[in-house]
Amino acid sequence: MKVLLLQLDGKLPNLALCRIAAHHRALGDDVELRQVRTLDAVGRGLWDRDGKVYASLIFERSRPLAKRVLAVWPDAVIGGTGWDERINLEQHGITTTQHDFSDYPAFRQSMGFSQRGCRLSCVFCKVPNAEGKVRDVAAIAELWRGEPYPRELLLLDNDFFGSPTWRQKIADLREGKFKVSFNQGVNARMISEEAAEAIASVNYRDDSMKVRRLYTAWDSKEDEAVLFRGLRWLVKAGIRPDDIMVYCLIGYWAGETETDWLYRQQRIEDFGSRAYPMPYVRNRLTLGFQRWVIRRASRKVSWAEYKAVNCRPEKLKQRLALPMLFS
Repeated sequence: MKVLLLQLDGKLPNLALCRIAAHHRALGDDVELRQVRTLDAVGRGLWDRDGKVYASLIFERSRPLAKRVLAVWPDAVIGGTGWDERINLEQHGITTTQHDFSDYPAFRQSMGFSQRGCRLSCVFCKVPNAEGKVRDVAAIAELWRGEPYPRELLLLDNDFFGSPTWRQKIADLREGKFKVSFNQGVNARMISEEAAEAIASVNYRDDSMKVRRLYTAWDSKEDEAVLFRGLRWLVKAGIRPDDIMVYCLIGYWAGETETDWLYRQQRIEDFGSRAYPMPYVRNRLTLGFQRWVIRRASRKVSWAEYKAVNCRPEKLKQRLALPMLFS
């Protein structure tokens, strides 16, 4: 049988599609993966053969692509956190827990979940509904692909320290000499001094494994005191403030103002860490603010000046003659 896998978003390998690939290749099926990013790319010209079609999307903004897939292949199986319907692969006969990364030959790291679920129930987050309560699903050693792959692990856990076995996992990361990216972040609001010291004891990295990076989030101004308590514990344990990237949810809360965005951004940067605005609603203003911060334009021009040119950096580039700033 011919099998087409469509990855509709995301820069990392799609674990669900890797699992589907492992299942079908074990059956001797001919599997092909395509990464599709535009509506024009979805059509019979993309794949004219009869067979099974699967598509996966992480972000809700990719839904138009998924709907286009269904228009072309009405029997396609579509799932992922960006889709309305939660797909249980077991119901489609896919029971393997193995992942086939051969469709991503340039990807050398290992990735996966050691636990699923979250202790919290944040109203803007899909994890509690999608994954339920915290539970272990794999040991650290089970996630590594083995030789000849490097000991570099992208850990996708949404609540690593929610697992009662986190101490053993930290020990396994340390003793196995793994570089680890806590890719979904650690909850600085809920970590203890012991957990902060545990993080400092491992070789934490960004998702490219190139630089030291720890991800966390500041979703609401009300969390300021507990967030910075956790950040101070991380620094006390030996983590440099500049190693910490703090994702800031913007465009979600009723009554939220740009003053709130600016306050959190400045507070984080005054601490010595890196702010990264994450728009819940994607529009010119929220995306413009994100770009103003992460491209470091905030160090050269005020938000008022940036907004005055409709968040168009090329206009500031011409006006201020700063070619390197907005490249």
